[in-house]
Amino acid sequence: EYARNIAETVDIAANPDLVQRFCLNGLGAACPEGITSRLGEFGYAGGGTGVDLAHAFVVMVADQKDGNPDQLVTDEAYLASAYRVALGRDPDTNGAADNLRFIQDTGNRKAMLRSLLQSEEFKKQS
Repeated sequence: EYARNIAETVDIAANPDLVQRFCLNGLGAACPEGITSRLGEFGYAGGGTGVDLAHAFVVMVADQKDGNPDQLVTDEAYLASAYRVALGRDPDTNGAADNLRFIQDTGNRKAMLRSLLQSEEFKKQS
């Protein structure tokens, strides 16, 4: 269901299962208290799309992984965190190379993230 509507506006309160899914995939645990305000620190203040929500999770996960809460994320770190948040796994070699090339050629990280969120693999997890 979410894969089909991922580019539409998401209300965090009305979609706790999607938020929980991103927490479990990206953080490896249920959402901590205050996740909504934490997402706000990473650019998601509500009223954005599912892609925007996932993007905030990706940057948050990448910052946790590198231990530097600066929201400055390399393309490689963004890619690895995007796979973790969207699909709950590390990127495979071929997919990583293709998606990294896409990011570097276009500069559009969210378009790559949207493709993961609309993938068959994401749909199967729904």
